[in-house]
Amino acid sequence: MKLSRLALVALMIASPLQVALAADWQLVLSDRNRRVEIDRGSILTSDRGTKVSWGRVVLANNEVAAAGYATIKALNRYDCQNRTFSTIKRVYLDADDNLVREENVEDQTPLRVTPSSVDERMWREVCGPPSVADLQRVADEVQKLADSMQPRLEAAAPAAPKASAPAPAKAGQSAKPATTQPARAAPIETATSTAQTLRAAEPPKAVDAAPPNGAVDKGDKKLILPPLPNIRPAKPDPERVEREAPKPATAETVRKAEKSAPPARPGAARRPEPPRAVVRETPRPQTPAPVALARPQVKAPSVPATPAPPDPVEVLLRAQRDNAFDPGWRYEGELGPEAWGRLRPDWRLCSEGTRQSPIDLRDGVAVDLAPVKFHYRSTGFRIRDTGNTLQVDVGEGMGVEIRGTRYALERFTLHRPSQERVGGMAYDMAAYLEHRSADGRTAIVSILLEAGGAPNALLQTLWNNLPLDRGREFVPDAVIDLNGFVPENPAHFLYLGSLPVPPCTEDVIWVVMKTPMPMADDQLAVFGRLYPRNSRPIQPANGRLVLESR
Repeated sequence: MKLSRLALVALMIASPLQVALAADWQLVLSDRNRRVEIDRGSILTSDRGTKVSWGRVVLANNEVAAAGYATIKALNRYDCQNRTFSTIKRVYLDADDNLVREENVEDQTPLRVTPSSVDERMWREVCGPPSVADLQRVADEVQKLADSMQPRLEAAAPAAPKASAPAPAKAGQSAKPATTQPARAAPIETATSTAQTLRAAEPPKAVDAAPPNGAVDKGDKKLILPPLPNIRPAKPDPERVEREAPKPATAETVRKAEKSAPPARPGAARRPEPPRAVVRETPRPQTPAPVALARPQVKAPSVPATPAPPDPVEVLLRAQRDNAFDPGWRYEGELGPEAWGRLRPDWRLCSEGTRQSPIDLRDGVAVDLAPVKFHYRSTGFRIRDTGNTLQVDVGEGMGVEIRGTRYALERFTLHRPSQERVGGMAYDMAAYLEHRSADGRTAIVSILLEAGGAPNALLQTLWNNLPLDRGREFVPDAVIDLNGFVPENPAHFLYLGSLPVPPCTEDVIWVVMKTPMPMADDQLAVFGRLYPRNSRPIQPANGRLVLESR
């Protein structure tokens, strides 16, 4: 698991070009317009029964120009138990694998895998049982990891202790094997050396005398103490140590010891026993344990635990929560218009509504429509990059009057090409000015823009103050004149539609000005470089009434 997390972190922070070069793309399905592929080498187990992998859609040559990119790559997380998936990140590349843009997905609500769909094919590729090649690849990775750790373990292992050389044997005796004595704690060694000093000063003891406290009587008449247990005694009490410390041997001490000693057998020499204080200071086991030749155990050095890296999915979620302008939908790909109605329950109108926008404005009823009254002026503004378009928030006090109802202007957005069609034709761009009435109703005024003319002063002011990064906003020390942005000809179309973006709320009044406003070709190119295509497809009119100024 730790290895998978480390690899996943590397997969997250790698540049798109590095990922493209190192990937092992395999075809999942294809048609005339695209190829869907998966990088099987990127499939990693994440957590809670989920897996993460990279997939991509490679567009056909005839689709590249319209989309503005040649390849879209997506990092998806698949829930193999619940048959759901969510997208973490997307990367857009051109025909030469150069980065066009990349984006993190804020709304990662798991989506149900639809049977017989592309999503199900990808889910099966990721969550299916591993092949023999996959298992062999995992085994090779484990072996490489073990081989890389072996030199470190050998270098860190302590050297085995050398056995002491056997002492030279006496005449008539066989050589004794060397033994490895267990290490003793420092306080016990000090007490033992004191006892040995006292015993060296004592006279020889009778050969047949019983060895005190389980000592072994050898042929050389020396008293050999059994090995002490390898324990660490408790911290000694200074007063007790001073009270029970062995007293130096004196003539009176020796005489008392001789009187208290048991009578020896005839012909045997006598010697006094060592002071009892020494015995109390050096406790011994009742039965001496035999010294065995044991092979020293070499314990592998402890390797400090490496802290687990942060969950890359949580890192991405935290970064996306900080981006307040990402709406969680797109104009293309898996979050495109076809999926808006499935992304959230409150967005169902995007796929189930009957009065959706935009529509193709044709066969309208020509009537004498009352002109729309515009109450616009020069204003300061805040320009935002929402990830899908440019949004311009304006000052208060401006609005329009439509059929006797006043609507206050709140903001406007820019789109390429125009979302609505006029007799089947789309204009180069359109600006949508969003208004709201006192009772909460929405009215949108669409101003069509046509390239090839003189530079548009309002657009140029916006271009001069673009945010420097996606998801950012900027409040410049400049103003825009919305009154000069409206065509002088009051002719327009009027119909009931919806918001052209999620949640696709209906019963929105649409005013589409008939006369387009001019803009320069290079101004269109600037916007096209930032947003290749950000228009919703045409929606069914479903017999709606469209009024048209004559």
